[in-house]
Amino acid sequence: MNAGPLEAVRAEWIKLRTIRSTAWALLAFAGVSILFTTLTTSGSSTTGGSPGHPGDNDIILDSLSGIWFGQIGAAVLAVLTITSEYSTRMIRTTLAANPRRRTMLGAKTAVVATVVLVIGFAICVACFLIGQAFLRRGGFVYENGYPAVSLVDGEAFRAVALGTLYLGLMAVFSIGVGAILRHTAGAITLVLAVLLGPVIAFNLLPERIAEPLERFSLLGAGLAGQQTVDRADNIPMGPWAGLAVVTAYAAVAFVVALVAITKRDA
Repeated sequence: MNAGPLEAVRAEWIKLRTIRSTAWALLAFAGVSILFTTLTTSGSSTTGGSPGHPGDNDIILDSLSGIWFGQIGAAVLAVLTITSEYSTRMIRTTLAANPRRRTMLGAKTAVVATVVLVIGFAICVACFLIGQAFLRRGGFVYENGYPAVSLVDGEAFRAVALGTLYLGLMAVFSIGVGAILRHTAGAITLVLAVLLGPVIAFNLLPERIAEPLERFSLLGAGLAGQQTVDRADNIPMGPWAGLAVVTAYAAVAFVVALVAITKRDA
């Protein structure tokens, strides 16, 4: 008997929360994010500027800096949810219970993306609050031109919300890559190459090539959503354009995975 969408989602949720690697990956996701935000913001200080004439530090972006390192844990979690089934041959049991392969992949993607979104939002909020506390201690206060920023302020909330959406879409992209390659090491390597490769290449390429590469890279587009101050070193695109690029990465990977999973044997 074929399982419907709700039954497939329930089955994938049970599998995800009973796998030991899930807890470790989420712990790494949260721990690394908070650790790097702490290290980045606790080492920042300023004595310049004045009310109405601040410096150009983007204290909202700086507060969220940790998620760009912690996201590796979320990417690994997403990849493992699909590749581990192939490596252990459990995929045959899964497909025997639910032969609708696209339904299975859709349910798995929905469950993992939802978990990453929920945990990611909590992490983004924690990073923001921790980062703001350290930055205020470092002199980023009204007297130096940096009014206190609240989570409910428009730009701060937008940065946290788009950071959360980026993490969820990055998880969808990672599951898609895992379903396409069906090999844990290969999928993780490719995901990290897509995330980090352009960052390395920026400094090695001519500006006319590096700028569009930065703009349309997955990480660059994600960073665009957290920018709140105009700076010369900003990603040259708006936050919503950045979200569109990240969505395109996730959509392409997921669609290709849907095609691949129906064309090949388990």
